[in-house]
Amino acid sequence: MAIYLDNSATTPVRREVIEEMMPFLESAFGNPSSIHSHGTRAADGVKQARERVAKLLNCSAQEVYFSPCGTYANNVAILGRARFVEANDGGRHLITTAIEHPSVIGPAQHLESRGWRVTYLPVDRDGIIALEQLRKALGDDTSIISIMWANNEIGSLQPVDSIAEIAAEREIFFHTDAVQVPGKLPIDVSKTPISALSLSGHKFYAPKGVGVLYLRQGENVMPTAFGGGQEMGIMPGTESVANIVALGKAAELALAEVDENISNLRSMQKILLDRLLPVEGLRITGPADMERRLPGHVSIAITGAEGESLVMKCDLKGVSVSSGSACHKGIIEPSSVLRALRLPDAEARGSLRISAGRFNTSEECEKAADLIAQIAGKSAKVSGKA
Repeated sequence: MAIYLDNSATTPVRREVIEEMMPFLESAFGNPSSIHSHGTRAADGVKQARERVAKLLNCSAQEVYFSPCGTYANNVAILGRARFVEANDGGRHLITTAIEHPSVIGPAQHLESRGWRVTYLPVDRDGIIALEQLRKALGDDTSIISIMWANNEIGSLQPVDSIAEIAAEREIFFHTDAVQVPGKLPIDVSKTPISALSLSGHKFYAPKGVGVLYLRQGENVMPTAFGGGQEMGIMPGTESVANIVALGKAAELALAEVDENISNLRSMQKILLDRLLPVEGLRITGPADMERRLPGHVSIAITGAEGESLVMKCDLKGVSVSSGSACHKGIIEPSSVLRALRLPDAEARGSLRISAGRFNTSEECEKAADLIAQIAGKSAKVSGKA
């Protein structure tokens, strides 16, 4: 029986979500911009989804914008805000971190090419920034801070509440990539002064191809693409109604189940760690303190092993996991995230990420951990490290 433990990459679409979206692929197929009954039914579906996402975030529905994906939301938050800053002769300094998703690193590098000053904050061995370094990096020209809430690769949780407070004190626009968070941690933007926040539906049991940009009322971004007036012109283009409806249902479920999810994911996380940590030549990457790590997330490095090879060996045994290292021109190279942790290459090349989800069981985690421990032990012995 196959065991899927790569939920940080993508999650299955829930049955309740599929049932909610199906009418909008069949009878309620209208364009929500149309004023006839088919269009208004579609528009009502989008409206309800917006309200459901707003409840998940504890914000106003008017602060929720639907996007094609989390990557697009990240780009609009950063580049759209940068356009607004430039149009108003603001300071051109962006602060981010060395372990951001490529959809944040890419816009940051693009801004650098346009003359912006960009600070890439380092992280400690747990993958977490030092708040004092953030404060020292602030300048009179700092206009944007973009720091992800939960790292997809090593599970590290940044002190988002404190970062938001620091940004608010200086009236700096603060964006966080929160793609990994829904259903795993509470989100309450009424208590945390986040300016903008990005989500992606397929990370919490909705389909691929839909995301969210939360934009606090009073904060401004300018569009980076042009067309119609959908999503107040910030995300122009005909809405993917069925996917939006699906995301709305997934948001409703994530809010209702978050406490239960946290408990179950923490339990499975402990099972995985208890069975893996005794393996010689294996170490955890990211935080060892589970309170500083995303629930259900485990990342490890096996000295002398190759991540892609480990993934394939696990897959042949019916367990799906992922790796932070990849083969490039015949050379196994660690990811930029693992390099930022300053791991020796011999360890970083043998990285694995194991991410449990709502539909995994303790029994699955026990079986998978035992299998991974066996494969890891053999890999370490072959390398002569165990």
